[in-house]
Amino acid sequence: MKEAQIMFKKTIMAVTVLAGLSGTAAMAQDAPPPDGGMHGEWGHHGPHGGMHGDMGFLAGLNLTPAQHKQLHAIFAAAHKDHKGDWQQFHGLHQQIEELLLTPGPVDRAKLTALTQQIDAAHQAEAAERLDIAVKIHDILTPAQLAQAKERADKIHALHEQMRALMKPDQGPDGK
Repeated sequence: MKEAQIMFKKTIMAVTVLAGLSGTAAMAQDAPPPDGGMHGEWGHHGPHGGMHGDMGFLAGLNLTPAQHKQLHAIFAAAHKDHKGDWQQFHGLHQQIEELLLTPGPVDRAKLTALTQQIDAAHQAEAAERLDIAVKIHDILTPAQLAQAKERADKIHALHEQMRALMKPDQGPDGK
């Protein structure tokens, strides 16, 4: 029974995410591509967000022309039409929505199969982003990696300071 409740919660979350993303995805299809600079279609937070998609750690590093060429090759090899991925996710989410909005008992086996397909696709995307990050790591020198680590540590510390500043003010009695 607990598995069914967990699966139902995941499904509801997926439908909620779909509702938010479907409008965004539709607008993004017609939007022009972002600045085609070093990051190209990866943008500031990558195609899917997170540090693995976000190659911001490259900012400020003095890369050699050979490293620039290697980066270009990595991004070119990783570039693929993600429209098919979005269509796959959209189709799976539509199937979940259809199951949840149809009168009568919900076919939990179908819901489970659909969420497993979504999970597998997300895992494949994460593995792809991690592979790209490893390839980039491998072309950087130890000094460049140290410089990127130092910058990342400073950024994390600043984010922590910001979170601390934004916490609600505690009164003298701690309430």
